[in-house]
Parts: sequence; C-alpha cells; structure tokens
Amino acid sequence: MTSLPGAKEVWRASAPLKVKFFFWLALHGRLWTAEHRMRHGLQQNNDCALCDQAVESTDYLLASCVFTREVWHRLLAHIGFQHLCPSDDSSLVDWWQQTRAQVPDAFRRGFDTLVLLVSWEVWKERNRRTFDGNNKTPAQVLALIRDDS
Repeated sequence: MTSLPGAKEVWRASAPLKVKFFFWLALHGRLWTAEHRMRHGLQQNNDCALCDQAVESTDYLLASCVFTREVWHRLLAHIGFQHLCPSDDSSLVDWWQQTRAQVPDAFRRGFDTLVLLVSWEVWKERNRRTFDGNNKTPAQVLALIRDDS
C-alpha cells in the first residue's frame, strides 16, 4: 500500500476539520472543479472561474492560477518568503512538499496550516464566483485568510 504524499501533514495541521477534509479531497483529485463537472456533462466549459485563462483542474486552481499565485505572493511577501510562491506550472502536492522542505522545522506545521487555509479560501472564492456571481480581489481574499487564521 502506498501512502499519499502529504496525507499525514494534512491531519496534523492546525485547521478546522472541514478544511482538512477539503484538502484531503484536493490531494486525491476529488474536487468538483470545472474540468471535473464538464467531464461529467454538468457544464459547457472548463475555464478557471478565477482567471478564465486555463482549464480549471485542482492543481491549476489551488497552485498555478494567476489569482492564486497573487494571493500567495501577497501573503508570503509580508514575511520575506515570496520566493516560495508556486509557479505557473506547479502541481499542488509537489509545490507544497518541496516548499515545506525549505521551511525551518519549527515553522512547518504553521506552513502546512497556511497552505490548507489559503487553498480553502481560494476554493470558497471560486465557489462565490461560480455560484453567486460575487467576485473578491486577491487582497480581499487575503484579508479573509488573515481573519480565519
């Protein structure tokens, strides 16, 4: 039996259980993104709800999307770690695991929690845009992340 990379870290993070479960689903590729819904005939296109520039897959939405990367850049720039931002071709698990290895041991659990909370807020913003027609800016999403943490 092989273990999913990051599975243990998800459950050790200091985040609400619903956020941990959401991220666990993301690690397994089980989020109902536009790509997933289109594949099941539930919508006509698979464009990213946040940037409308690429196919909305879990990896794209939570790591590679321009909107998501701007949120990460704003957040990490405050603490001088903007060099840890995901790139435009990052996969969620690979970026998270490689980046957490660069974070000092004493801060890893906090970083894991941050990854989960940022992903959760990005997902909620995507849902606001998809289902409510309500858009927030990266700065507003960052403010929500700060409030949650």
